[in-house]
This record gives sequence, structure tokens and C-alpha cells, in this order.
Amino acid sequence: MSNYQTNLSVPKSIPGVFDQEKRKTRPDFARGLLDYREALRMCLESVKSPVETCEISLEESLSRVLRKDMESVVYVPPFNRTMMDGYAVRSADIKSACAGKPVRLVLTGEIPAGFSSDRTVKSGETMRIMTGAAVPQGADAVVKLEGTSCWDGRTVLFFDTVGENPYIIYKGQDLAPGMVTARTGQTVTPAMVGIFAASGVSSVTVSRNITLGIISTGSELVRAGSVPADGQIYDINGYSLFALAKAAGASPVSLGAVKDKSMDLLTLLDFGNGMDILLLSGGVSVGDYDIVHETLQRAGVEEIFWRVKVKPGKPLFFGKKGNTLIFGLPGNPVSSVVNFNLFVRPVLDKLAGKTTWGLRTGHAKILNNRILKSGRRTFLRGKIRESNASLGVEIIAEQRSGVFSPMMNADVLLEIPEDMKILKEGDVVRVYYL
Repeated sequence: MSNYQTNLSVPKSIPGVFDQEKRKTRPDFARGLLDYREALRMCLESVKSPVETCEISLEESLSRVLRKDMESVVYVPPFNRTMMDGYAVRSADIKSACAGKPVRLVLTGEIPAGFSSDRTVKSGETMRIMTGAAVPQGADAVVKLEGTSCWDGRTVLFFDTVGENPYIIYKGQDLAPGMVTARTGQTVTPAMVGIFAASGVSSVTVSRNITLGIISTGSELVRAGSVPADGQIYDINGYSLFALAKAAGASPVSLGAVKDKSMDLLTLLDFGNGMDILLLSGGVSVGDYDIVHETLQRAGVEEIFWRVKVKPGKPLFFGKKGNTLIFGLPGNPVSSVVNFNLFVRPVLDKLAGKTTWGLRTGHAKILNNRILKSGRRTFLRGKIRESNASLGVEIIAEQRSGVFSPMMNADVLLEIPEDMKILKEGDVVRVYYL
């Protein structure tokens, strides 16, 4: 439990809007802001172990997180296999072949794909072979059709020599029994699905789906597709957080939007009980109608921290109730997305049993100057550009947290230390790939 937790008595009734005088005198507002690294550490430490495992079919495994090392139990390929239609030969037989003096070999048979031959290719002989077929005994090379001629159906003319191992994949050259093909904690990729299939695997052990509920708060919000009245806006956060959670591998559920009334929010909080993660957006700051923080306390949520020294996204709340981890994200859509990527995404990854948590990071040179207000660790939206054969990042001009459209062009977040006031072209900063 963090020393950032507050202990407030639980009233017998919950008013729709809390008394404003109590808001003005509450000590919570005067507390210091939690450092970004410390807040992230506290989030991750709240995940004691990954979720349970399940066995699923290979067809369902894409993008799931492996919870067991995968090993090949067979040779891949299981025999010496040709990659080309042509003729199986002993390379020594055609070492003198050239366009002006071709070498003639006796054709002794044909091997289609899916078949093998019990004949051995002897010196002076060749066999026709199709792509994917097993190379016959005695042959150490396959010559593609374009370098040959077979006009009588009994002999083949070869017009060139062959190099080492042309067009043959040898038994076990791709995989051998006992070879690890993927490790616990890796996310299944299309290539992995293919290699598992090559190993004869039909099912894999993965983390079960992580359940994640989403609640939007705000009397001004309406769902997309409806007609907003004066003073109302569409609920950006409910949809963007759903998409972010799904892209991160979770199984999100939209629990709906509520007006700025505590009783309504408590009802939806009940629906979220038992989920792995619960996300709330909006109403988490210190305004007169920001009822999320106090309602969560009255719902029995154990507060771990509230308000972080970052920009955008300062009003972030994090707590837990039972086994459910609860995030209260800001209502401004950019702040909500940034908080998700910085805090929720790493928690999702750890819950899923991944070996690395959070967005992929790197470093890039700034391509344009910018003046900042110091005081909080800032995360700016940026666009990666190639500059003089090195990686550069252009700071997007519009950075206000209520203007969402620049997120369409951003592919990174730039992490700017709180004491940095001026960003100059050529400065190197850490970037988080979106």
C-alpha cells in the first residue's frame, strides 16, 4: 500500500454531486505529484503473477502470448527436398558440361511431389524431379529445367555445371528434434504459426484472454451514431480505449457511459467486478463534477496512487478491488491515450506473461525546435523521419491534450525530462513507438 492512499469515512448515502466546500478543504488536492517511474513501478508491482493458461488450437493462436516453450519433435524437412522442378544428378557427372559440349545422362525415372523413389541415381544417370519431392539416393544436386534438354524422352542434355547444393534443402536443415522454436512470453506471430505447423503442432499453451472493462464518464458524452444536443460531444475515449486494449491483446468490453452522478457510476462499477482491468475515463480530476475519484473510494477501491507528474495525463488514478486493477484516466482524449500507453499497456503485458512490457522504445534526433514549460515529464506526439541516414523525429505542432486528430499522424511519443525547457534540433530523446 502506498502512502498516497487516503482514508475517508464512507457516508450512508452518496449524493449526485459532492459538497463543494468539502472539495475545497480536502487534503488530497495539496498532495505532491508522483514521479512517472515510481508510478509505473507501482502499477507493475501490483501484478503479482500472469493470468492463468489455456490450450487453444493453432488456428486461434495468432497474437496470443505463449506460456510454454515450443520445441520441434520432428525433422523439417523430414527428407532431402528439392526446391525446383528439374533433374536429380550426381554433380561430378556434369562437371565438364558447357553450352558447346553438353553432357548426356540416361533418364531412369520421375519423382512427383509427395512421393519418393527407391532407385539410386548411379553415375551416368538422372531422374526427373518435381518441386517438393524427395531427392533420390545417390543424387547430390538438382539442375533446373532451363539448363537442360530432353527431346527423346530417354536421355537428358546438360549445358552447365552446378555449384554446391543447388536447390536442395537437406533433412533437418530447417528444424531438428529438440530445437526450441519459440519461448515462453513471446507473442505468436504468423511466422510462428507456420513453424509450429511445420513441427506438426496442432495446439499451443497460451495465457487466457485478459478481460478489460471500459466506462466513460461525463454528462456531455453521447455514443457515435447518435445526434448530440447542444453542449454534447461524441465519446472519443470509449472507442479509442477499446481499440487500444484490443490491439494490445486484451478482450475489452464496453460497459457504457454515465453522467456525472455517483450512483450511476457505482452501478457500472458493479458490472466491472471480477474483470482483470477496469478503465474509467473522465471525471478523475479535481473539478466540482469530477466524481470518479471519490466514488471509487466509496465503492471500496483501494487507492494505490492518484495524480502523476506527467504531461499530458496528470490526474491518473490507480487502485484495485479484489483482483481487479482499476485505472481512472483523464477525460481529455490525448491524455487518456497517453496514460493507456504509459501505464495500462505495460500492466496488460505483464498480466499476459510477456517477456517485455510496454511500448517498444528507442532514441531519435529532434528535427525541429520547441520551447516547453518545465515542471512535469512531458510526452510529445511526434513523427519519425529519415534525416541524413539517421533516425529523426519531427515534433507535431499541435500538442494540446484536447485536440485528438494529430494522433492520426503520430507514430511515437517523445519523452522529455521535466527540467528541459528548450528542445533544439539535433537533441537526442527517448521515443516510444505507438
